[in-house]
Amino acid sequence: MDQVKSYAFDRFTDRDRQAEIRRLHTQATLLWDRELTVLTSLGLPSDQPVLDIGCGPGFIAGGLAAFNSAGSVTGLDTSLELLDIARTVVLPERPNLMVQPGNAYATGLPAAAFQFVYNRLIYQHLDEPSRALQEAHRVTRPGGTVCVMDVDDAWLTVHPTIPAFDTFTALACRAQAANGGDRHISRKLPGLMAAAGFHEVGVTAISVSSLEIGMAAFLDITTGFKAIQIDTEDAFALRDRVGAEVEAAEEQGPVFGMVGVFFVTGRA
Repeated sequence: MDQVKSYAFDRFTDRDRQAEIRRLHTQATLLWDRELTVLTSLGLPSDQPVLDIGCGPGFIAGGLAAFNSAGSVTGLDTSLELLDIARTVVLPERPNLMVQPGNAYATGLPAAAFQFVYNRLIYQHLDEPSRALQEAHRVTRPGGTVCVMDVDDAWLTVHPTIPAFDTFTALACRAQAANGGDRHISRKLPGLMAAAGFHEVGVTAISVSSLEIGMAAFLDITTGFKAIQIDTEDAFALRDRVGAEVEAAEEQGPVFGMVGVFFVTGRA
């Protein structure tokens, strides 16, 4: 059931697992109100079946279920450990949410079962995005919406220049590509969606910056998991140097970080 070669939760050590879960929680909750506003504008229903592919520990799926209170939400993930967290932490408060093993290529779900299918920050890790889009199309009702939310590293920046940040993110980008991922997937998604048979393809872009969430949180959500991807002896030391160089730069003046987030949608 392996779907993501450039990200695997099971590769984290016990200590780093806890840090990664905290990072996922921060990433999911810090700007959830803003994310939900975008999703509702793109057709997220409040009374229909919704699918969250790559739901991880269920933090976003729980938010979807809270909004879609008169409908249902199904969350899929390949990590049994993350699904157990979702069952323990999220499901008790969300009776309309269920989670189960599954992946973007073979959900195991019936055709035309969902009005809205959300894919949040997983397509950057997929080595066969077209195949995943075909499966998303299959499980979406005619006229329903598939939304892929992801990034493009052309929009990832820190100013003034932080050499360790540039080195670290470049290494992570190359490592992710070597493992089948793509840190520039968002610019390719409209064409891939059209080729997969979607119509009314659209793109909504927002920026997330350190002005909104603080520099520490910005670095956490943009660099926290990348040392695992680089997978070299000095990767964690380099990640720590990023923080040290940012702190040194902040003694001289403000440091600004920004990343672009893209919601690419199509109707089945």
